[in-house]
Amino acid sequence: MIYPIVLAGATDADIANSADMTPLHFEEAAGVDSRFQTLLSALTVAEFHTPTVLTSSAFAEVTERQMAALNIPGRLLLEPGATKSAAGTVAALHSLGGSADTLALILPADQDFDYEGQLQEAVAKGVRAAQQGDIVMLGVQTDRACRSRGYIECARSLAADEATPVSKFLDQRSPAFDGWREQPAAKLWSTGIYLARLDTLLAAYKKRAARILMPSKTAVTRGRLTERGLTLDAESYRRARGSSFESAIISQHDRLSVVELDTGWDEAAAWQVEPEVASDAEWNAWLKGSVSGEADWCKTLPHSRRVSADRPAGTACHSSRESDAATLASWYADQLLEGGTCGPNQTTAESTAESWGRSEILERGAHYIVKNLTVIPGQSLPLPAATLGTHWRVVEGAAMISSQERVQMVWRDQSLTSGGEIQQIDNIGIRPLQLIEVAPARSIRMAKRRVLSGVA
Repeated sequence: MIYPIVLAGATDADIANSADMTPLHFEEAAGVDSRFQTLLSALTVAEFHTPTVLTSSAFAEVTERQMAALNIPGRLLLEPGATKSAAGTVAALHSLGGSADTLALILPADQDFDYEGQLQEAVAKGVRAAQQGDIVMLGVQTDRACRSRGYIECARSLAADEATPVSKFLDQRSPAFDGWREQPAAKLWSTGIYLARLDTLLAAYKKRAARILMPSKTAVTRGRLTERGLTLDAESYRRARGSSFESAIISQHDRLSVVELDTGWDEAAAWQVEPEVASDAEWNAWLKGSVSGEADWCKTLPHSRRVSADRPAGTACHSSRESDAATLASWYADQLLEGGTCGPNQTTAESTAESWGRSEILERGAHYIVKNLTVIPGQSLPLPAATLGTHWRVVEGAAMISSQERVQMVWRDQSLTSGGEIQQIDNIGIRPLQLIEVAPARSIRMAKRRVLSGVA
């Protein structure tokens, strides 16, 4: 049987405002469970023991109420103040009182799942590696927008039915973190879910984090048992470092494995708008009724492009009927990366410094305009009222694309075609974001028609 430990702690700010609000994982609405409750529901299968929930004493009542609403029993381990995930985890391990080969499953309370049984399936794949002494992490694809607890690089291609050895783990606070995209191995984001034997975890604390192990163990021994659960001794717990579990243990451990939690997940399918928003027939009818020379602007674009042999297959997954806008943006992106000319006709570039970065016009056509845009970190690219049919390709960095209903990330060598719904493009990274933009020279009224968009 596997013993779950749910990390549902709170920050100092959460505790200070506990009278008015709760941490994100406890937020709920009428008829909608909180993320904490969703996670608990995933632990109700026979393979899992009654969960131990680590939370702040300030939110003990909320925790009890939400567990009772689902009729799910559990043990509460109450922190006297702000959460310390490394210290709280080892305190929970000591409170279990299990044998050396007991398997513990550590989960953050804000973790969400795509479907019922997803956690159970992923954990089953990692049990063997955990029993052999590995700390098994659950990871998700790096193209996915999620809260990450770090970056995982695999030693080989991901295995379908078992855990895959990890060659590198980087906490997001690591100075080396920003360069991870240049690495060639398989990559995943860490979800913060870990499976391991009790003796494996305690040995890792003894070797890597003794200054966290001893005060936390003492805090359990001297803790006060109440009707709500075990409240950790405040004085002992205060002496434990406030490090995260990832920085204290995972980033230094030498036997790590990973199981992909979201096997088969596809970004394009996840962001697909419902078909009724704009059917193919509606879209084709709109094209036929548009002003001549505006709707068919992309048919006039020059340049065919052959995919270079050294470009990894699947990096930018356009179909075989790739649009001319994508072709032209890709051509210019390759030229910039290779230090080539500004355009096929040696067009003189027009460069303008902006408050958000720099805009450089590479080429003007009868029905299109091509720009090289550089957005500095922390800034947003100002968009015109009409973005319908505009195509962007990321040359360097990562872009956060916002619409009225969605937020998604577009990475290097990926591209996006707007259906008129895109409202903002932000650079949330620490490096400049460089884009190639191919925009139709058309009137603003075209933006009034909302259509599907797709990410390559």
